[in-house]
Amino acid sequence: MNYNKLIMRPLKLNDTKHVMTWVNDPEVVKNFQHFNKKLTVNDEKKFIKTILKSKHDFVFSFFEKTTGEYVGQGGIHRISWENKLGRLAALVKKEHWNKGYGKEMTQRLIKHAFSNLKLHKIWIVVYSSNKKSLYINQKLGFKKEGLLKDEYFWKGRYHDMVRMAITHKK
Repeated sequence: MNYNKLIMRPLKLNDTKHVMTWVNDPEVVKNFQHFNKKLTVNDEKKFIKTILKSKHDFVFSFFEKTTGEYVGQGGIHRISWENKLGRLAALVKKEHWNKGYGKEMTQRLIKHAFSNLKLHKIWIVVYSSNKKSLYINQKLGFKKEGLLKDEYFWKGRYHDMVRMAITHKK
């Protein structure tokens, strides 16, 4: 895996200013179920403080290596230590879409989950209509585990989600 575009570093409280650049954009957060109200700076600071204390969530900020510009967030969430599994989530700011950043972020998060956290399995959910994301995640090694009917309610209707996962090869 070639990680040459991004710097990945652990989330910090002062990353609130970065997160606020996308957190209230419905087009960007539509893949995240709990982004259904306008969030304030104080809401985000409170959330980041909770994440920083968590033993079940590891979140990172990503920056362009050449410019230092903020690109997005990614993490391994809802870790079940007894089962050695967690949920991967990655978000790229809209102005950085289609530059390969999401792929690199996902690759680096997978490596961190397996190498550093010693997890066995990582799972994600993707809108069944998001063919591009399904294709990219499949290319990264994720396998479809099932279809979750009417799993997310967004823009006035229910959407089917595909659960995909990747396991650590020893």
